[in-house]
Amino acid sequence: MRPDHYKLMYEFVKWAGEQSHIAGIALVGPCADDENEEDSNLSFLLISDKKTKTLEAILHQFPFEPIEQATKEEWGLLTSFRIEYASGMEVEYGVAGEEWLRLPLDQEMGDTVMKGFKVIWDREELFVQIIRYMETHQFE
Repeated sequence: MRPDHYKLMYEFVKWAGEQSHIAGIALVGPCADDENEEDSNLSFLLISDKKTKTLEAILHQFPFEPIEQATKEEWGLLTSFRIEYASGMEVEYGVAGEEWLRLPLDQEMGDTVMKGFKVIWDREELFVQIIRYMETHQFE
């Protein structure tokens, strides 16, 4: 992982830990692999009981760099912001409620977590189903 990714991740997790509506954070995709030097974007998966509040807080309260562009995408129960910061770094923040975790993983999300998944912070062991999915599909 690139040094600027570590800096953002540290600052984001520190900030998110102070938000009572955020229950868990994971890195998803190639960025979740510490050994991966690939120039992949950071992709966070956040679990929140107040999805809209969490998305707005990321846009307006997370004190990182100025935002150059933010694109919102809806994926059923998961909503994501793809944010490009002033430095050119791109980060995806996917936010879903706990009900999203109870759904079976679709093919696209399953493929994404198989490229990398790392729980960064979790209040209630929310990501157990995703970890089990990875364990049962690792040799396919």
